[in-house]
Amino acid sequence: MPSTTGATAFLLASALAAVSGILIGPVTTLYYDSGFLIGLKAFVGAIIGGLVSYPATAVGAIMVGLFESYASFFDSSLKEVFVFGALIPILIWQSIRTKGSIEEEIEEEEHEGRA
Repeated sequence: MPSTTGATAFLLASALAAVSGILIGPVTTLYYDSGFLIGLKAFVGAIIGGLVSYPATAVGAIMVGLFESYASFFDSSLKEVFVFGALIPILIWQSIRTKGSIEEEIEEEEHEGRA
């Protein structure tokens, strides 16, 4: 059943992408890398969400959108720089947070091994 659900979700996502491409094609000029920047921003949203759950990723994507809106208010030509520049401190913060939990996990395993 989960494989059927995954295949159905993939099918629906592909169909929505195809319809979106057909609808936007006549309005704008499309190139081979038209969605590259959008994909990178989606990746930043997924990283902010922690790559753990869909709701956290959705919150991360909303945060990226809000941050990009505020950044474009201050300087519209540098909005991508602000968004991708925010990725560095977020990755450092998540690395520090994860490192602490990994060290605690190792200490727990060592303690259980000795008992």
